[in-house]
Amino acid sequence: MEKDKYLININDTIECALIKIDNNHLGVIFIEDKNKVVGCATDGDIRRFLLENKNFELPIVKCINRNFVFLFQDNGTKENILKLLDTRIKAIPILDNNHKFISVTSQKNINWNEKEKIISKAKSPVRISFAGGGTDLTTYFTEEDGVVLNTTINKFAHAVLEKRDDNIIKIFSNDLNIKVECTDITEVNFNGKLDLIKSVIKLLNPDFGFELYTYSDVPPGSGLGGSAVLLSAIIGTFNNFRENKFNDYEIAELAFHAERVELGLSGGWQDQYATVFGGFSFMEFKNHENIVNPLRISDDILNELEDSLVLCYTGLNHNSGDIHDNQKDNMKKSEQKEFAQISKNIAYEMKSKLLKGQLDNFGELLHKAWETKKHFSDKITTPFLDDIYEFALENGALGGKLLGAGGGGYFLFYVPTFYKIKLMNAIRERGLSIESFTFDNIGLRSWITKEKI
Repeated sequence: MEKDKYLININDTIECALIKIDNNHLGVIFIEDKNKVVGCATDGDIRRFLLENKNFELPIVKCINRNFVFLFQDNGTKENILKLLDTRIKAIPILDNNHKFISVTSQKNINWNEKEKIISKAKSPVRISFAGGGTDLTTYFTEEDGVVLNTTINKFAHAVLEKRDDNIIKIFSNDLNIKVECTDITEVNFNGKLDLIKSVIKLLNPDFGFELYTYSDVPPGSGLGGSAVLLSAIIGTFNNFRENKFNDYEIAELAFHAERVELGLSGGWQDQYATVFGGFSFMEFKNHENIVNPLRISDDILNELEDSLVLCYTGLNHNSGDIHDNQKDNMKKSEQKEFAQISKNIAYEMKSKLLKGQLDNFGELLHKAWETKKHFSDKITTPFLDDIYEFALENGALGGKLLGAGGGGYFLFYVPTFYKIKLMNAIRERGLSIESFTFDNIGLRSWITKEKI
């Protein structure tokens, strides 16, 4: 903007002001004194003054309107500009905090095509599984139906996506502190660096370059379904740029495709559905379809259950793929199939106790679910983990289970009200950490934000 067209010194003449007004086509000039805008003069103000004085050589200060309308830069939004224009103000100077002129806005020069960075963001919650885990493996439920009872909590994986004007792809994982850069999509290949993220990018096959940043609220290998959660968040950011958007089932299935098929990591289906749909779900897995059944649970029951659960980090991470590989092989044996049936029966019973608010019974069933789960694979628990579990029972827990495939991550304990403080203090004294949480009922959420360039 040619600022000189709209500004005049307080000591300059009326004639000089009229020349500038004629050139800027706004019908007004803004008057400066020591680099500060102190007022304005319209062509009408000047005309009325000249009718009485008829002297073009007098200084413009003779015509100044010091009670003029302006906006500070921080308040110079389109909304505020439009409000002033709607009151028939033709030109609005934009000033900095020192009243120095920055620009002038009128109805003809509001820029509705400002260059902005469009940034897509998403976050997806982790899940805690109560019963039925393992029966969501494809190798199991193609022969026997599977069921899982789970919910999501307020720990998230986050993804931030910014489009580029070229084909370059940049990926940064804050959790692993790894950066990957490719000249275009054809260079996105598996090489041991961020292969999980690459698996979904290869499937999405975007026709634009981008910068993708990811970070999580929980450590990798935590047993909270983190891989599926991260993939879900990434898909959510790309989905914001699609005209034909994926629905919830499609997002979950795409995340499954990326991790299980494209990358070849073993595991079940519950993590993908849980993080996308959110909330308490009773999931059914069948040969011909998977169904996510949301549960309607009263607030009183949810609040009491939330207050009765303790999430304890063991300090160990696990490799869920190895455990699931072992579990797949074991599921072919008749003995493991019997334990899988017991696990499903527990899931049905836990759902009933949960809906009816019989939470101490729910906690006891959690213990039964853990004892059953340990039979699926000899990699699920260790003497160290068993010792933590027995310690929790000795200090008031009615039951609990290791979340995820096993081998490490988080223990979830159910403890009646008057034993909770005792249990938490004992866990901390043992040198283990407790993670506070609340239930999350939304699932995957994604949105767009803008930043001016």
